[in-house]
Amino acid sequence: MYIKCAVLVVLLVAEFQTTLQISLPNDETYYAAVVEFPPSSSGTAKAKVKDNLQRMKAIIESEETRDLDILVFPEYVLNNMEWKTFVPDPLQKIAPCDIPNNDWFLTEMSCAARSRNLYVVINLLEKEFCGNRTIDCDKSGFNTYNTNVVLDRQGRVISRYRKTNLYRYEWYSTNVKVKPELATFDTDFGVTFGHFICFDMLFYEPSMVLINELNITDIIYPTYWFSELPFLTAVQLQEGWAFANDVNLLAANANYPSEQNTGSGIYAGKLGRISASIYEDETTKVHKARVPKHLNRSTYEMPPITIEMPTLETKRLTKIGLLRDYNVDIFRTKLLPSNFTAVKELICHNTFCCQFDVNRTLISNSQLHSSYLYRLAAFSGVNTTHQRMDPSELSICAVIACTSTDLYSCGYIFPEGVPVANKYYFNYINITGKFRKANRRLIMPSTVDGAMMPLPVTTFVWNEIENANSTEVSITLNSSKADLLTFGIWANYYTTAVSSHNLNPSLPEVLIPTRPTPTSAGILHTPKVFGILSGLFVLFFSIKTF
Repeated sequence: MYIKCAVLVVLLVAEFQTTLQISLPNDETYYAAVVEFPPSSSGTAKAKVKDNLQRMKAIIESEETRDLDILVFPEYVLNNMEWKTFVPDPLQKIAPCDIPNNDWFLTEMSCAARSRNLYVVINLLEKEFCGNRTIDCDKSGFNTYNTNVVLDRQGRVISRYRKTNLYRYEWYSTNVKVKPELATFDTDFGVTFGHFICFDMLFYEPSMVLINELNITDIIYPTYWFSELPFLTAVQLQEGWAFANDVNLLAANANYPSEQNTGSGIYAGKLGRISASIYEDETTKVHKARVPKHLNRSTYEMPPITIEMPTLETKRLTKIGLLRDYNVDIFRTKLLPSNFTAVKELICHNTFCCQFDVNRTLISNSQLHSSYLYRLAAFSGVNTTHQRMDPSELSICAVIACTSTDLYSCGYIFPEGVPVANKYYFNYINITGKFRKANRRLIMPSTVDGAMMPLPVTTFVWNEIENANSTEVSITLNSSKADLLTFGIWANYYTTAVSSHNLNPSLPEVLIPTRPTPTSAGILHTPKVFGILSGLFVLFFSIKTF
């Protein structure tokens, strides 16, 4: 009898452990998921929050997310300006499920995380009482932040990050901290994460500080990204950024394809994407993966990626709303003949030069289809912007697709009703440039095809050679590819120039934001943040523009 009971206890314990499947600190991987999620677009502000909450909880409590260690939701898909919430200080380790002093949706998410015993990262609009402060406070006495909130397995708030680099109309309705926050948290499976939000990826603070100064190797990235050709479509940027920094990236994007918003994935640094996708129709997608811990990358086996042979017609995504990068109009470019098969060119923008060696092979000279033309492009300078929002300093070498012989057609795609053919396929591309050295710089591969996906990292060779004053970078296509839209090298020099974001500097309550600049000691300081006209809060956040 005793033996039977002992066996039963062992079996029950084994079943319990099998059910939980929690990754341990000495495991080589952890089990993560990111959610591409369409926010509710109809009904009252409260009805939208209720619908978003119901669908997010259903994902947390579904069999699809069973045994996960961590689950990440996108930016701005839970609440809105009419339903902001206070967020507990992470230092207090409060579980809103235990102490419901916050709005109901945060309490519900805390309970769901605890119920399923997993870490959950959400993004929400936070309100903070600041009336007891004389600085860094809106004149209403309450600040509004675009905030990441991390819930641990017990539903406790263990980390919070307030967005630093706002996008478009956020500047009219959302506050930023006087000093950019550096948000990290430890986990019981031995990984320390850093996290930031959306447009932050294009700026040095906080994204690069987390990596370069805090040595964070795993990044969580909720976003509501607006895809832009030729260089900044969602998965293209995510994979390139993770590759350049050689970090794991968990990127969860909102899904609103007609308004440029789609594209999520899980990336393992220079190993490339483990799971990623982009959609042209409204879709909810949970990407799950065993993510290699940084020290175990060498033994990690990546999932196989199918590389298709070049064909006359390939998948095209045409229903995604896409922005165009108007920086292209000031690049130095050369239009290639429509029937070119081999070209070697040196293209220079001032003293910055890019060497191109490109070969193509004819598939079919179909007269029934349109096809893309290509330009070789070079640029290096400061007269550029990040999506017409903030000044940028970029250096770029790339082959880019155009719909006509006009430069202004580069960065557009043929619409759905136009039959498009790959009359040629690329069998070799080598691009080389010398990029000046700088303390604040990131150089990444930038590739994308007609399906709005970057080329797998196994299809090109990336090489960097350090010289005294520059880094010689080359990218070489080593696999056949037909439907290229972009293939090149994109370098961000993280300018310290700023924009007033249409905030009238003559108003006494408005202080123009400026970029943090490093001191001689290497410590980053951020100047004062502007006050906000509170009457504009609801007006600009009632429409989805970020």
